[in-house]
Amino acid sequence: AQSADYQKSLEAGALAGGEAVHNITLYVSAIMEVKSSMGTIVAAPTAGSCGTFPGAVIGVADSLGLDEERIVKALLAGSLPGLFIATASTFSAEILGCQAECGAGAGMAAAGIAWMLGGSVEQCMAAASLALQNSLGMICDPIAARVEAPCLGRNISSAVNALTSANMAVAGYDPLIPLDEVIETMDRVGRSLPHELRCTALGGLSTTPTAMEIEKRLEMKQHQGDGSD
Repeated sequence: AQSADYQKSLEAGALAGGEAVHNITLYVSAIMEVKSSMGTIVAAPTAGSCGTFPGAVIGVADSLGLDEERIVKALLAGSLPGLFIATASTFSAEILGCQAECGAGAGMAAAGIAWMLGGSVEQCMAAASLALQNSLGMICDPIAARVEAPCLGRNISSAVNALTSANMAVAGYDPLIPLDEVIETMDRVGRSLPHELRCTALGGLSTTPTAMEIEKRLEMKQHQGDGSD
């Protein structure tokens, strides 16, 4: 039944896709590049996940031809799940892994996109719940101990997660678990992750041979740049 409802919504032009996905990839990448070059960004919810929320919302808005006022309102709508997460849990990857950063950003973006698609408050919260459910257990394992990669890919995939979750919610999918319970679950899951997988660069991709070689090369360049022996 859910797939049939989704097809109806798709045929009615009520969902977003196509151009929106390309916009998301482009916009999230651009925001992350500004962050990485020490430019000014809004850390929503964090610097390491700064591309997910605005990149997804603005990318979808542009594909829908929405004006700046609608974009601002969508960002405000998306901030509501973020307030719930900040109040009941944390945005810190050091405490909960990347699910608290990119995962939270996905939940916020999903609510904002659902609002742009005409979703009700219930559907916006359902979208946030779905996106956060899809992010549970996401670890934080920065390559070469820098918040660059795999952060970029996770920001982009989290933004696309937000888009699909919003489409699902607006089409009538039932998230089953309400957002507040998903946030509590995220908190429990994150605290049960091994320390090595919570932004310490001591596990995951951080400890692969290639990652360690990249770190050595970067350290050598840094020494050469500052005149160190």
